[in-house]
Amino acid sequence: MKIVTVAVLVGCLGCGGIEVPAPGTDPGVDSQPDGGAPSTGVPAKAATDGGMLFPNLTLQGLRSAADMAAPVAVSTWDYYDPDGLQYDLLHVMAIFLWCPHCNNETTDLSTIAAWQAEHRVAVLQIALQGYSSSSPTWAEIQKWASDHNVAFPVVIDGQGAQLSQSFKFDGVPFNIVVNPRTMEVMETDVGEVGSVQAYEQKFLN
Repeated sequence: MKIVTVAVLVGCLGCGGIEVPAPGTDPGVDSQPDGGAPSTGVPAKAATDGGMLFPNLTLQGLRSAADMAAPVAVSTWDYYDPDGLQYDLLHVMAIFLWCPHCNNETTDLSTIAAWQAEHRVAVLQIALQGYSSSSPTWAEIQKWASDHNVAFPVVIDGQGAQLSQSFKFDGVPFNIVVNPRTMEVMETDVGEVGSVQAYEQKFLN
């Protein structure tokens, strides 16, 4: 799996509205708010290029449109797969439910679930705002998941309170590509990516 340098993509930065602090220190292995340990172990920081690890967060949400009877806790490091047994890529999307570009990207995602399963691509959406500028509610992410028939988890991070501790972003969708073998961030991009399949494919080559 190659690491792709950061690219600037054409997208709407107008779907902003969250003022976030500059990134702090490397989140390391102590960034999970409840202090718990991920079930699959603790990734070691890659020594080769000093890249940052995706933070270890536990957020409430739903697993998929087919499994949303009650909120569940989803931990980002549940995707840590050092032996490559399940995943080759993790695509994290920070979204506002009211954002038309987030809607477009999610609609595209819903058409490639079989391709993603075949290519071992995991997806996690983190909702920062609901259908207004307020924090998302459980009912809102249920509606979002149902409307888009999502096959992946959608979790709530109201106003980006946790994600903004590690990332500075000024628009959505905010796409974060992660290597599950190390949990190292490979690339971040702001704005609608167009073809999600093509976007993810370039990291699998």
